[in-house]
Amino acid sequence: TSATHARAGKQLLKLTDLTANTTVVIPANHALCDIYIVNTTANAVTGGIRIGTTDGGVDVVIAQAVGASALLKVFDAALLKNLFSISADQTLYIQAVVLWNSANLTMLFDLEEI
Repeated sequence: TSATHARAGKQLLKLTDLTANTTVVIPANHALCDIYIVNTTANAVTGGIRIGTTDGGVDVVIAQAVGASALLKVFDAALLKNLFSISADQTLYIQAVVLWNSANLTMLFDLEEI
């Protein structure tokens, strides 16, 4: 499930009930400022989460650990790429590095218009 919330120059994309690999679309002319992750289960994502601009890619986040019942922000240093096209939407691929392990995640993508 996904939702978008807008506020002056900003957007918050929310993905809920993530239990398998999925995608999210960053609108054109937006920078990815922060990523927040909530794990609503007592199951860690084995190997963590990777995020890339291609299927299997790791150019945005290599391997973010997501422990059982985690509530976390992806550190700025782990967010390797946050600027995309000013004229075209960018699909990001969100995948477990190894295994979802029955984890259920909510992810928030905080965006700012550039």
